[in-house]
Amino acid sequence: MTASNSAPLRTAIDIVDREIEYATDERAAFDRFRARLSNVDPTPPSATSATAGSGVTTMPAAVSTGGDPGPAASLRAVRTAYRETVMDVPHYEAEYGDTLRASLASEFCPEVATQVVDGRQLTPPLYRALWDGSESASDDRERFRRALERERESLVDIDGALAECDRRLAEIEPQLDDASTARLSRLDDRLADLEATCADLADERQSLVHGRPDVHLSGVAGTSLVTFLYGEFDARCPALSAIADRLQRIRDDRTRCLR
Repeated sequence: MTASNSAPLRTAIDIVDREIEYATDERAAFDRFRARLSNVDPTPPSATSATAGSGVTTMPAAVSTGGDPGPAASLRAVRTAYRETVMDVPHYEAEYGDTLRASLASEFCPEVATQVVDGRQLTPPLYRALWDGSESASDDRERFRRALERERESLVDIDGALAECDRRLAEIEPQLDDASTARLSRLDDRLADLEATCADLADERQSLVHGRPDVHLSGVAGTSLVTFLYGEFDARCPALSAIADRLQRIRDDRTRCLR
């Protein structure tokens, strides 16, 4: 499909493509982490002095003190696996740059981060928290990727529609200055059709933007997809801005038909 001349719209498509790549890489990384985790055995409950309770916040023996001999091999394996999977995606340093502790706190919770970084035992509750959290993180990336694919499809459709609009305007506009009154009326009819097409395009885009949920990823939960993707744009909705530009151009041309 022919592309339009809208640079912001093309930039928006590039941004979405990049985020699709990131989401795909991150989902695969969490899946690899969970695969590595499946090969690690948690410390049996009898080997820990954890207090009663199933939450990861009620296991004082899982965190080392000055006299502890150091972390168990299973916990060291978890740290290594996390660094070699989740923290090893190509864009990690540029986009996050977090320490092991900060990344775990963001993706799981501060308590999990403390027990993985400072602990000495991979207790069963900690193991379950890591397993469930990595599964949830993977699912979140997949949902986000699907939302991004729908966004890309919308942008590409709009880009193609605007390219067709530009083509038709390029045929009409050179005729406006020297056209007779009757000819101007026919040209105005064609412009009116274009205006209606662009107005419908804007309505469809508005419905998509306002009808989808916010982003639910660590660090950006509750942020709208448009804000997440295009927050640094002068126009926060580049697709709608591109449509608005065409509508204004068409209406200016229709004004020229009134002479």
